[in-house]
Amino acid sequence: MSLERLAQRTEELEPYDPDESVEALAERLNLPRDQILKLNANENLFLPASTLRRFMVEAASETDPRLYPGGEREALARELAQLNGVTKDQILIASGGDQIIGLVLSSLLRPGDTLAAVTPTFSMYPRTAKAMGLGYTSVPLDEHFLLNGDRALEDTRGADLVVICSPNNPTSNQFPLEKVMKVVDGFDGPVLIDEAYAEFGGYSLIRETSDRGNLIVLRTFSKAYGLAGLRLGYAVSNNTLARRLSKYMMPFPVPGFVLRVGVKALREQEVIRSAVEEVKVERSFLIKSLNEVPGVQAFPSETNFVLFSLDRPYEEVYSELKERGVLVRRIGSVPGRRDCLRVTVAPRRISGRFLEALREVLA
Repeated sequence: MSLERLAQRTEELEPYDPDESVEALAERLNLPRDQILKLNANENLFLPASTLRRFMVEAASETDPRLYPGGEREALARELAQLNGVTKDQILIASGGDQIIGLVLSSLLRPGDTLAAVTPTFSMYPRTAKAMGLGYTSVPLDEHFLLNGDRALEDTRGADLVVICSPNNPTSNQFPLEKVMKVVDGFDGPVLIDEAYAEFGGYSLIRETSDRGNLIVLRTFSKAYGLAGLRLGYAVSNNTLARRLSKYMMPFPVPGFVLRVGVKALREQEVIRSAVEEVKVERSFLIKSLNEVPGVQAFPSETNFVLFSLDRPYEEVYSELKERGVLVRRIGSVPGRRDCLRVTVAPRRISGRFLEALREVLA
């Protein structure tokens, strides 16, 4: 490919921009780093960092960095299979959910094929589709963020793969099981269900994968397990589909050290579940508190973040919060609303500081 053709292909593709770093913002505002509130990436702030560091120290002591990963992947697959009620052969382990997205789209689709996604959705889906030269079809939610199974099947006609995030990012709701299954069972092609936030919702479709030839479920360790910085994710499908997808995996996609940390996290389910329950309690507090702020409407959530709309331009509020050392996520328009932001659910002392800053900005 010539450099000119490469330039043409990438002209409309912007680099992924995760926002100004905590370090850079602290330096610019002349604030201590711990005074910056990073609430823009849906990270799990309820798991004690000391617990996660213990996992890492133990894993590091067991890891020989001179060697490629060996049995670590198998060990993690066994733990995941036991937890989810499937076989280890149904599981693909990758470097974060983003690598699963790339794997599924690149192995099942070719340039010119069409990806259909329930919209609004996680930004990596339209971005990856554009990078791969895929067609892209939006399957819109209604103004209450609800999924209509019959309409979705109509909207996906002619598509080659369907993506549904449930619980959904950014609308934060989990779609009724029967609506999602109507699409899974009615679509003549693969369906990827992104369950990055499933631990905070009410159900998972993982156990449905064994009996369905077209269903792939994506999960991650970045949210409920608090391991966003280690990049660990996995997909579950039926044995045949998993075997086919595995042919497209690069060798050793996840370091042995990270795989070992994943095993240790899975073996401490009581700690994980306790943190998830804390998230749910603080989520209710945050939604209630946001709805008490004049000019704000917060929406119900089954994730570890809250979407809220404003009666002022969202870019303006986002910028003013940032100048106070508070990082939230810009969302903009969703069905029925124009000016929206997204904020991570955090422990009360952090949420309290966020709410205070927001009240100051909107006063």
